[in-house]
Amino acid sequence: MAFLNPAFFSLFIFVAAVLVFYMFRKQYESIVIPSTFLWEQVMNEWQASPWLNKLQRNLLLFLQLLILILLMFALVRPYFMVKGIAGEHIFMIIDTSASMAAIHNGNTRFSEAKAQMDSYLEQVDGQEITLITAGSEPKLVINKEKDISLIKQSIKDLNISYEYSDVKKAIRLAASLASQEDASFFVFSDSVIEADIHDLPENSPITVINNGNKGSNISLKSFGTGIFNDETRAVAVIENQSDEPATVKLQVQTEDQLFYEQEITIDPAQQKFMNIESLPSREYYKARILVDDDYKVDNELIAIHKLKMLKVYALGEVSPFIIRGLENIGYEVIQLKGTPDEQDIQDGIVVTENLAVQNWPKRPVLAITPETGDSVKLQEKVETTNDPLFQYVDIEKAYIESANSSDTFSIPVIAKSGSLRLIQKGTIDGLPAIVIHFSLEDSDWPLHPSFPIFLYHSAEWLTSQDTFIDFFQPGEERWMNANGESGEWNVFNEEGKFVQSYNLNEESFIAPEHPGLYQLMRSADRKYFAVNLDEREKTILSEPSFSLNQETEDEDSLGNLTTRPYEQIWFWFVLLAILIMFIEWEVTRRGSRV
Repeated sequence: MAFLNPAFFSLFIFVAAVLVFYMFRKQYESIVIPSTFLWEQVMNEWQASPWLNKLQRNLLLFLQLLILILLMFALVRPYFMVKGIAGEHIFMIIDTSASMAAIHNGNTRFSEAKAQMDSYLEQVDGQEITLITAGSEPKLVINKEKDISLIKQSIKDLNISYEYSDVKKAIRLAASLASQEDASFFVFSDSVIEADIHDLPENSPITVINNGNKGSNISLKSFGTGIFNDETRAVAVIENQSDEPATVKLQVQTEDQLFYEQEITIDPAQQKFMNIESLPSREYYKARILVDDDYKVDNELIAIHKLKMLKVYALGEVSPFIIRGLENIGYEVIQLKGTPDEQDIQDGIVVTENLAVQNWPKRPVLAITPETGDSVKLQEKVETTNDPLFQYVDIEKAYIESANSSDTFSIPVIAKSGSLRLIQKGTIDGLPAIVIHFSLEDSDWPLHPSFPIFLYHSAEWLTSQDTFIDFFQPGEERWMNANGESGEWNVFNEEGKFVQSYNLNEESFIAPEHPGLYQLMRSADRKYFAVNLDEREKTILSEPSFSLNQETEDEDSLGNLTTRPYEQIWFWFVLLAILIMFIEWEVTRRGSRV
């Protein structure tokens, strides 16, 4: 035991003073009185506590001295060394990637990591805790928190994000928060190595706890479909990442219809390529492998069967600036002759100029000056909304002489000059449309480098408004304009369970975290999108745990465990002194009656 404030031992002078005062206290003589009638109460207590009479004088002295000594020891702040976690600020970083869903000893690696975090909290002694999750981007869950119950609840509420985990980014975030503080770092993952540890304060203790082992995993690495000789075919690649041969059953289905089933045996560390022929035409296909392994998340993949719209059909006298711009970004532009109804244009979008809306084909349309209203010269500068079509596009710098003043279309305006509409984007008659209300010949915009970028964004947006939206990474955030009178869309999983709702006209879209096929629905409109694992998460790696900058090399060093002073003894000294004060008061009260 040692003392933080040994100078307070000088208070022993008060203990000596009590002894001196006790030696010079008043002495009383014992006398005989003729009657005890007036002293009956005192005699009753005397007889009830005969031991008190014997110890009265010495007991009070001992109690008073003990109170003074306890208070003095509380002031000198004694402490002794106990096992605990080093540092005044403890950082806990937990991996939330898909591989943490792998099974180890009957539990997921993620569950084991959370249990380990709880166990380390038992060693915390008034230190501050910061909790960070390591996904594709690190997230600060709690910062400098001392409430253990709140920290444990935050750990309990953590879930796997199924993203690829960039632990290096999470460590850099922790390093920036630690600064020059006395800090200690814990990383809970499955495959972190020493090379991943960078930028942490020098000599700070670091413990990396990797959960799980190599385990058994059979992965469906890829699955895709295509048209060959007017026949829908698919290709699947299955990899055995285990040390033993594995027999799996490959299935291809849509909703509840099973189209293909094949049992396959794969040697250890080998891949199997499966060609699947003669599939019926469907909007999507789901391939899955039925196998008992430790990692189920990579056992399913979605393939969407749709034509990639790389063609643009020009209807009317379309500006050569539009045609040349679309060709330069990789689209095949075809000039339509005759009416669109006489030709198959289902594999592309349509560009029109000076064509009224009633003459538009039933396809996504980029329309230039579709109305016959008067042209009005621009008097005010061009303003744009925060729309994806204007990403890296500076139309505000372009010169536009005049624009059509008609307001036929009620879809959102994304560019304007005062009250004059320049560009609108939305859904017209149930189909996506972009309307430009000024002639490109009356503007120098086509001479700006941003013009082909605008065409690219426009073509991509028009083609993406088909039944299938796109593939997403788990939790990926992306702006999507679903348009229509209402931007309120509901997300459902493949089983029809409601997941989330979004107002896509006001907020960006965040994909669900769990991989699979989802539907985006609004009234009668239905669109599909798929959430797929990152390719780096289709393998369950495992690395040994390790520690850096530890004081010792024994078992206890793994976990940033060290000896740290326990300073709370003063509280118990004060508490004991208060209790003894009550005892001393009772002894004095009873003694005064003797």
